[in-house]
Amino acid sequence: MIFVYCDGASRGNPGPASYGVHIEDSNGRTIADFGEGLGDQTNNFAEYQGVIAALRFLTATEFRNLTIRLDSKLVVEQLSGRWKVKSPDIRELVAEASQLLGAFDVKLEWIPREKNTIADSLANRALDEGDFQTREASLPLATIQPRSIRAPRQLVEPTTVVVIRHGSTASTEANLISGGDGDDPVLSSLGETEASLAAAAIPDLLDFYQLPGVSRIVHSPMTRTTQTANAIAATLRIETESDSRLKEIGFGDWEGISMTELEVDSNAAVAAWRNSATSKPPRGESIEELEARVARAVTELVASSQGKTVAIVTHMMPTRAIARMAQRSNDQTNWNINFAPCGISIYRFYGTDFAESFCINSCGHLIHR
Repeated sequence: MIFVYCDGASRGNPGPASYGVHIEDSNGRTIADFGEGLGDQTNNFAEYQGVIAALRFLTATEFRNLTIRLDSKLVVEQLSGRWKVKSPDIRELVAEASQLLGAFDVKLEWIPREKNTIADSLANRALDEGDFQTREASLPLATIQPRSIRAPRQLVEPTTVVVIRHGSTASTEANLISGGDGDDPVLSSLGETEASLAAAAIPDLLDFYQLPGVSRIVHSPMTRTTQTANAIAATLRIETESDSRLKEIGFGDWEGISMTELEVDSNAAVAAWRNSATSKPPRGESIEELEARVARAVTELVASSQGKTVAIVTHMMPTRAIARMAQRSNDQTNWNINFAPCGISIYRFYGTDFAESFCINSCGHLIHR
């Protein structure tokens, strides 16, 4: 059993708000203290955010038997299901907290304010001094944690993944479909320039985000990705590795055709493909099949490169699949994020259950090419 003390503060109600969380074991030893400012919010909002932050923190620990103590009878009774929730905003917080509570064996306990002084002081510290987090060295957490203290605490060391789409080819510039099972075009002169610009931009981006430099470059074996990876490797002075699982999706009989032509000649087939992760072009590959092979490759890279940075040079659809892995988003991610030739995306994976997104399709280095 561990004990979680939460408190919210709002000067003005609504006004500048924060929460404070104090977690201790059954012997009274501190496991963690943290707090966060929330901007102008109500006291009830702040109280709920404290509970949510505590539960997110604990999801990545071995602790599952909790007593949560609050001096807000409203929060205790609403989370226990005994009092109705009238505010739509609070209803959303109740739903989020309730979902997190499902992972624990929890007792919710109301305590008078004078027995919640540590959490109260932590909430006021967050208001006066800004966000903070302290923890006992014995807590089995990774040495590097997500930047947001509201994110779940992590047990494994992270792997930074830099994803670069290949540079332009003649097919790219002509807007022709170019997948993993058709012609294998080379970079155009524009594509070669883009690859050089991306190579120069990667160290600056990693330095900006205070992330480790690239120590490994893995690429699709197709010519355009190999050329792009070689340009990056020449700048960073790193050897490259090839992985066929990072090839572009197979478009089968649609290879080399423009989308305009395809929508005229095969409108029904295109519509079915766009609306299904399992549909595939004639003699081609489905999104589901693509995602499965890309996920296997990324999972292996993340596991074998903890504490390091890996650059992955690949294509449009694998780049979308990795973004979907990082954000744990729905199928729409396969269509609603565009990745420019030699656009750069940076994620930090803690295993494959949680990732931070630092930038998606960064293109500043391409603007003045």
